[in-house]
Amino acid sequence: MPETRRIGRALQAALTQEGPGEDLEIEGPSLSNARRRLVYRSLCLRPCARVGELGRVLDLSHATVRWHERNLLENGYLEMDGLYLFPTGLIDPADAGLFGLLAAPARDEVLDASHASPGIALLELAARVGLTRQSASKMAAELADAGLVSIVEDGRFRRVYPTDVLARKRDANRARVDAFVGHLLRRLSSDGLAPEVLRRDEETLLVRLGAGPRRAVLDLPLDPYLTAWSSRT
Repeated sequence: MPETRRIGRALQAALTQEGPGEDLEIEGPSLSNARRRLVYRSLCLRPCARVGELGRVLDLSHATVRWHERNLLENGYLEMDGLYLFPTGLIDPADAGLFGLLAAPARDEVLDASHASPGIALLELAARVGLTRQSASKMAAELADAGLVSIVEDGRFRRVYPTDVLARKRDANRARVDAFVGHLLRRLSSDGLAPEVLRRDEETLLVRLGAGPRRAVLDLPLDPYLTAWSSRT
């Protein structure tokens, strides 16, 4: 999934100069660790993402990802519902299973294709995503069971249409995101990381961390009900 962010030149320069790749001099707080910040950011982008996916995206071993997740969980930055981990307060915990489904291989691509071409035939969808027709049919059925698509019989074709479930959940989540940002900034301050907000809009929180000569920029996606599946983010 593309990681490009639409930010101004000054903020891009800040990212280039300070970046997320350095550990901060202060020891102890979870997000003073550069790799842990990347794991946290990835889970804001795709809540409930699997360890294997995070490892591939971040070029980290499974053991390293699990170690950072455990630290974030123990320090309250993540919460768990069953097998699913997600940033505390960012999503409705009742939706953990839904995000877990979208984190399963190719389910996000099937959903994305249905939004790109509403009414797409299963055979065409399978070819577009690179699946067998049987696999595409199985995944579309799982998405339909979750209420994310509907499957309509059209003569000899079975067509897949997106629903508005995620759009409604996305709208309902905006107040939760505001509370999430406020709590996170207070937590970063209490951890001694001196957060300085560079940008805050409906989709992104860009915050500079660190009070010493070594500082870092944390770029957090805030729209998981879109970024967990759409290739157009």
